[in-house]
Amino acid sequence: MKRRLQASSNEVALTGAPQNPKKPGRPQNPVPQGNFAADSDEVVPQYDSRGDDIPQPEPPPEILSPQTPGLIHIEPDSETESPAPSGRRAARAAATQALYEADSIGHPADLALRQVVERDGLADDLLEFATTLVESVEANRLTLDERIAVLAPARPVARIDRVDRIILRLALAELSFEGDDQAPPAVIANEAVEIAKLYGSETSPRFINGVLGTVLR
Repeated sequence: MKRRLQASSNEVALTGAPQNPKKPGRPQNPVPQGNFAADSDEVVPQYDSRGDDIPQPEPPPEILSPQTPGLIHIEPDSETESPAPSGRRAARAAATQALYEADSIGHPADLALRQVVERDGLADDLLEFATTLVESVEANRLTLDERIAVLAPARPVARIDRVDRIILRLALAELSFEGDDQAPPAVIANEAVEIAKLYGSETSPRFINGVLGTVLR
């Protein structure tokens, strides 16, 4: 979530008569156009010769630095703090972040996953599950994108939000797994929606639910 720097709310009171009044008929010096307060980085509000505020340009948005060098950290897209994912959802969240970095800047997904795990921690069995998810998506990306194109024909895959696209790839890859410990399809779809709530936009959960709902019909 990008944050904007807040301008100072302090005001400067222009009171009192000048110490050295000018003779009648001579123009008055304008009020100084602003300065930095002593021993402070705070900017004193600026005024023109009539004492009116001079419009100030808005500061640029603050850029959030990655928490780990070379690693993109996806901040939860919510103003309220959500509990950290646990269990297999934590593994799916780690896979989402690793694939996001791989898709964004071309870092190897396995290296990105190791960095995520070093930062957030993950039990060995969950790391194995996350690794399987990442490897499956990387090995079958074209096939997964072709299936997404069929399931969401109104929106070209390249124009789907990156986080949404990654969540769909992960869910479709997991739906293809086989084994006794395989989660039911409805659970996989629901988990994808929950990951979308955590990392996607306001419209992500409904979009993910609609696409995967088509698979479950």
